[in-house]
Amino acid sequence: MCSEGRAEHAKDSILSDGNASRRLGRFLCGMHNSQTPPDLTLADRREGLLVGAVIGARLAARTAAQSTPETIRAALGDGPLMPLPPPLGRRPATTALADALLEEFTLGGVDLRRLAGRWVNWWREDGFEAGPLLEAALDQIAQFDAPTATLPAAGSIAMVAALPAAIASATPGTMVSGAYHVAKLLDPSEDAALAAVAVVVAGSRLLEGQRDFIPDVLALLRANHAPPEFLEAVIAVPRDPRTAPPRPEGMEPDPRGTLAWVLWQLQHRPRGAEVMERMVQGGGASPVLGALLGGLLGARDGLRGFPEAWGEAAGEDALLRRQLARRLGA
Repeated sequence: MCSEGRAEHAKDSILSDGNASRRLGRFLCGMHNSQTPPDLTLADRREGLLVGAVIGARLAARTAAQSTPETIRAALGDGPLMPLPPPLGRRPATTALADALLEEFTLGGVDLRRLAGRWVNWWREDGFEAGPLLEAALDQIAQFDAPTATLPAAGSIAMVAALPAAIASATPGTMVSGAYHVAKLLDPSEDAALAAVAVVVAGSRLLEGQRDFIPDVLALLRANHAPPEFLEAVIAVPRDPRTAPPRPEGMEPDPRGTLAWVLWQLQHRPRGAEVMERMVQGGGASPVLGALLGGLLGARDGLRGFPEAWGEAAGEDALLRRQLARRLGA
């Protein structure tokens, strides 16, 4: 039975009308409870989520700009696959956006205006690997102190920015509502916001040791009237274990396709390191895609699913994320 306190959190719905709030509340109270035998602690999984996102982004960066077999081979070199750390003193977009949300958590609550200010300050001072959609969103906030109402296309950077909200699963209503509003600061499209809360729900279930996360993602999407084509992209994930959805391409890939591809890998591919290797060897995968995949695989398997050398080679951000994970678990 859902506790009264948990139902109260459900009032913070990602939609404003009362009926939607009640639907979301029923969803949160009835989340699927299939669990695999625990072999990792919550602290292990939390570290995997935070550090895995850095590792995944830097692995993808190795061949993100490559599209032919020749250039991919040249980028990979002859040695073992290793992450490509950012230039000294630079913070990639995938790390900086998510770190800003984590910094808000350490203060005891998320202030959206303050969060947006953190993003703008990073963009002005650094902006490493900020794509055109992110640039446009942050420029709007910087000029008008308000999120943009339009972008040329929906992107997936908001999914990465919101992903740390998965660690707030003790208050699921607030987790979902917060992820939605964080995403909306960066992308006005409903697809981007729905994809962001979907990966956050999936991440929260993985952190709890639950591997059967698709029912919970679908329940969330249905409770909030996701378009039929969006629902179908997720429904199709468990249907075919042999054929993955098309891998998203581009620096800021489409959120719906990104969600379907990442969830399919989590559902059907048990060896995380092999999944990451195939992504990098295919070339053209953005650090955004790598961060989502690496973070969620880390939440599922912990860092033991990746070679230890990957964490050591991913740069200072991986070390800082390890330290932050320990602080959050203290």
